Amino acid sequence: MRKAEFEQKYLGERVQIELFNGRVLTGFLEKTGDERFKNNPDLYLRKGYYCLIETLESQDNVDFFIYTPKPQTVRLPRIKHPFYYKWLQKIHASVTRKMNRQQIWTDETGEVVDLVRGKSTLFSSCFQPLDQGYVEYVSQVAHSGFDIIQVEFYELLSLGFLLPENVQTIFVHHELRYIRNEKEIALFREQTAGDRMLFHIAKDFERSALLKYKDVIVLTEVDRKIMEDFIGRKDHIYTSPAVVQVGDRLEQPFVPVQSGRLTFVGSEDHFPNLDAVAWFCHEVIPHLRKRHFSFTLQVIGKWRGECINRLQSEYPELKLVGYVEDLGSFLKGSVAVVPIRIGSGMRMKILDAVLSKVPFVTTAKGVEGIDFKDGEDCLIVDDPAGFAEAVIALSSNPQLQRQLVTHAEDSLRQVYNPGQMQERRLAVYEQILGDKVG
Repeated sequence: MRKAEFEQKYLGERVQIELFNGRVLTGFLEKTGDERFKNNPDLYLRKGYYCLIETLESQDNVDFFIYTPKPQTVRLPRIKHPFYYKWLQKIHASVTRKMNRQQIWTDETGEVVDLVRGKSTLFSSCFQPLDQGYVEYVSQVAHSGFDIIQVEFYELLSLGFLLPENVQTIFVHHELRYIRNEKEIALFREQTAGDRMLFHIAKDFERSALLKYKDVIVLTEVDRKIMEDFIGRKDHIYTSPAVVQVGDRLEQPFVPVQSGRLTFVGSEDHFPNLDAVAWFCHEVIPHLRKRHFSFTLQVIGKWRGECINRLQSEYPELKLVGYVEDLGSFLKGSVAVVPIRIGSGMRMKILDAVLSKVPFVTTAKGVEGIDFKDGEDCLIVDDPAGFAEAVIALSSNPQLQRQLVTHAEDSLRQVYNPGQMQERRLAVYEQILGDKVG
């Protein structure tokens, strides 16, 4: 899609953007430099940047604090022929990518390296120092007289150690890191004493940092119960699911599944997605082949690593689609598969399937924290043979497809109503402020 077409269709509209690590941001797509934002120096930057804004009703009561690192003075060599040098840089980048795709990392025995170990978050879960200038900036802003300070995402968890004591501090935990690490380390080909030691160190860091916040918000009731046991308290832990923008997608017609068409939504950069596709290929596809089930698995999102290339060569049923402009329309006529084994929090890919009126097969981990039931809203199976059987059964039964889609749609309307979700989050903030006054 060209830039002009993109802006004509999406600028000013409420959109959802999935980042490379799987996080989903929701807001109105706008551009910096717009005259409407001329009184806001953080949005009235030079033209050419896109930004997400929570609401377009008014920006007068919103102050943006944006940290800008001080530029580093770096002495660069003089280039004889700039255009020729730029051309060489492009060639170098292209050749490097091609060389990386040809590399297959093996251990001393010649075996391909442990995929889960190589991508695990375990090794980045202990305290990671933040930019010192950023820390000073956050500390300065935090002492500016706020009633509530909310921090999100694990990478910034350590900010709890510097926030002022006289402010209601909240951490929104989108994914319990120690739960993900626990699942990943269980899938290592071989666990070492060092792995187990690092797991416990990271777990203790996560717990101690969370306890620095007065309140914690999680996205699912399952995570809330885990959190209670994890930090040793039941008060000041709230469940507030992410707001799901339903719009008019549920008003679209149901389309029966086309023969053997399976879909998976998610990018390779978020490792639970890579693990899910690899597990489906290695463990589930052999059972589908034994049953002589003809199918294609269309994977939607950014995938271009060496691992997915190997999977494609071994499993030609796997088709990489890349980015699709209209996800809801593309998913129609397929069975969505969600073979997730790692992580916590909400699976937006499941909500995408329901909003698109697409039946889906998932693992228990994939649907964890979402109030959907096996046989009523979807099919939930954990073992490879059973997963394959569920896919085959659902693909050939239009009546079951419609039944699951209809029930899941009703559940979504009742449980994940956007207005109710927003009111629920506001009620949490009101309770937190009430506790401060009390």
